[in-house]
Formats: sequence, structure tokens, C-alpha cells
Amino acid sequence: MAYNIVNLKNVALKRLGMLKHFMEDHHISALILFEGDSIAYKFSLTQHFNIVLVTPSEIYVFADVALYYEALQESPWEVVLVENFTLSQLVEKIVSVAGREGSRIRLGVNKMWGRGKLTFLYMDLLHALQSKGIEIIDVTHILAEVFSKPYDEEIPMIKWISQVASKALEAVHEQLKPGIREYELASVIDRILDENGIIDRWFPTIVASGSRAASPHAKTSTRRIGYGEPVVVDIGPFWMGYDGCVTHTFIAGQSKYWKDILEEVKHALRLGLEQARPGIPVRVLDEVPRNELKKQGLPDYPHLTGHPVGGFYKPVIADFINYNLEVNMVFAYEPATYIPSKGGVRIEPHILVTDSGYEILTEFHKKLLTR
Repeated sequence: MAYNIVNLKNVALKRLGMLKHFMEDHHISALILFEGDSIAYKFSLTQHFNIVLVTPSEIYVFADVALYYEALQESPWEVVLVENFTLSQLVEKIVSVAGREGSRIRLGVNKMWGRGKLTFLYMDLLHALQSKGIEIIDVTHILAEVFSKPYDEEIPMIKWISQVASKALEAVHEQLKPGIREYELASVIDRILDENGIIDRWFPTIVASGSRAASPHAKTSTRRIGYGEPVVVDIGPFWMGYDGCVTHTFIAGQSKYWKDILEEVKHALRLGLEQARPGIPVRVLDEVPRNELKKQGLPDYPHLTGHPVGGFYKPVIADFINYNLEVNMVFAYEPATYIPSKGGVRIEPHILVTDSGYEILTEFHKKLLTR
């Protein structure tokens, strides 16, 4: 991919400039972000770190001995070595950096941290910092503003992630046959992602077939896929804090029953996408496909109709959301239906909101949905 560290650094500095005003308004000395937090990756610009400290003017990457030299090679920011990775030394290092912003230290934390990884040491660290008189402030609402949607410079990266996931779906289409095991199909997907430079996953690759496809997030098993069965494939690529979530349902062999349901879900998805444009309430994109599937006598699905991708906060596609779509919002759109004890169908492309409407970023789905 043509994206390089210079692009990422410019984006991080742009966000730091936006964040500075919020931090000054709320008297925040620094943000403390931990490994496993996609926002921490977006600021650190390395996978080799333990903690990222973001002040209104600088970004600091904290790394233990095991990660330090890789962090030095990868990150453009100051890398702080924590040789003795204990609570006392971590507190000392953090105070020495955050204290430069003033005598009273107020540290902002992201309460969404831990979605992918939670380390008890860092929970103890927050308590240790509080015991030193440092105030811990929830700044999730600030981060939700700063990371609400991607900048123009980030769109090519999200398109790249979408393209790689699309290649993986093409490989499934070519190699799926009755008798193959779910984990064998998952390994095909993972190999395509790895070979294209996406080594990490937001969640383990999911392949769920037959009656297991009736569970929206069933884990991949050793089960052999039977003839005529639905096969739900769910892919979660993750690269430097930018995630994706791409799903498609295949049929192993022929089945008029599942083909008809697949067509109904595709139709409901198309109807929903016809509403996608700047200014439209996001709840409309939830209501349209649900109503269409209900009209066809198919069961409703027990999850959101869509969610942001790229590690951003908006848009959430649900009937309880009250904001509108905006240009550059990127989301996974996933109308579905699940038949208890039989199986299910879910289709989930990546969608970019454009000036004139929308663009389907997963080429596999673009070809499928625009026929």
C-alpha cells in the first residue's frame, strides 16, 4: 500500500491540533492511552508501545525494554523507555511528562479502552496515579468529537482495508465447496489478509455454517460444511488503529430456500442504501431494511443495522440515534435475518458517505449489489 508514515504523522498532528482546544478548555494536562486502544495506535504510529501520553503540544510513546527499540524505529515521536516496568516507575515517568503542562495534573482517559484488550496493570496504574493526587477525567466525549469520522487523507487507507477484505471474500467464493471445514475456510481468509499486509484482527475470523449461521457471532469451528448450507463469513481486519468489519453469506452448492432469502436480504440492503446521503437521519437506514424484511415475513435481526469502521465513533445505524449522515462517514452496513435452528443470512459491505450519496468500498459487494 502507498500509505506511509508521513501521511499518518500529518493526520496525527492534525488531530492533535483539534484536540488541543478541547484539552485547554477542560484543563486536561494529558491524555493517557493504553495498548489495545485504536486511538492509541493512531497517535503512537507504532504497534510497539505500552502507553501513549498526549499533551496539548506533544505525543509521547512509553515502551518497556521488550518494545523500546522497535518503537524507536517506527514512531516519529519521543519514545520514553520504562526500564523497570513497575507501577512506581510508570507513575514517576508519567508525572515527569504530564507535569510539564502545569503543577496540577489532570489526566484524561478513554472509557472505551478495553474493547479489544484490558490489562489489570493499567487499572492499578490509574489507582496509583490517583493516590498521588492526580485527577483522572473521562474524556470519551472529547475523543468522540475528535475521532467522529476520518479526514480526507485517511479515506485511501480505509479503501485499502476494504479492498483486502474484498479479496478475501473472492477467495472464499472460489474455494468454498461442501465438505470443507469452517476453520479451513477461515485460514484461507487469514492468509489473504496476511499476504496483503494486514496481520492483526479486530476479532478472530468467523466462519459459521448450517444451523450455526443462525447465531450472529458464532465462533469458527471444526465442522464440515454441508451441501446447500448457508455459510456466514465475517472478517475483522485491523491495521494501525484502523479496523474493518466485512461480512457475506455464501451457499455451499445449491439451495433455492437460502438463495431466495439471500436475495431478500440483498434487496432490503439496497433499499436502505438508496437513502444514504449527507443530511439523512441515520435511523432511516435502520428502519428501511427492517421494515422490508418484516414485510417479507422474515425474522428481525438482534443487532445494529450498521456501525462505524476505521476506529471512529460515527455513524451508529440504529433507530435510537438522532444525528444525520455526514460526508466522509464510513460504516459497515449489515441488514440480516436469522432462522432459529436452520441458519441465517447477513451481508455487510463498507459504505462511504460522499457529497452526492454513497460509495460501496468492498468491491465484492459493489459488483454484487449493483447488478
